Amino acid sequence: MLERLRYRFNQFYFGMFSVFDSADEKFARASLNDQEFSLFDQLPSFEKKHAVVVARKMLIFSVKNQELDRQKLIKLGLLHDIGKILEKNSVFSKSLLVAIRFLLPGFYNWLAERGKVDYRFKRFYIHKHHGAVGAELLAGIGESSEFLSIIKKHDPRVEPFGPEDPIELKLLQQADSTY
Repeated sequence: MLERLRYRFNQFYFGMFSVFDSADEKFARASLNDQEFSLFDQLPSFEKKHAVVVARKMLIFSVKNQELDRQKLIKLGLLHDIGKILEKNSVFSKSLLVAIRFLLPGFYNWLAERGKVDYRFKRFYIHKHHGAVGAELLAGIGESSEFLSIIKKHDPRVEPFGPEDPIELKLLQQADSTY
């Protein structure tokens, strides 16, 4: 438990003090088409920085798998949390959601399910199901079904990695959980 608290504190610190800089923006613009970048650009700065870190880690983790499409890996890393554009979170409000999920998982799940029908709790629903929400947003701009499937399943708390899942999903889950 202490290790998880340390990890969450490090996430909070990263969110507070990380800077999405011009090099990060250049990286994202070079990797995404105009529609994808338009969605990406709606993320808060701390989420954009997280996405860039995840994309770069995916490239590092994929070194042993040279047959993988590097551009696809970058795009998955950059767009994996795109559903969070509908949360409209700050670092503090996101931290509160994460704390409730960590400390009171039953209550968090109840709030998330209420968020399907009650606007007051919609943020919890989107936070829990941001992969599926993001897949819907990306389907609207014509992303492939394989790409959407990976985005939808990237949170192992919602759907754990299975033996039939593509290696890109495993790399995404690994990169997303190690920053």
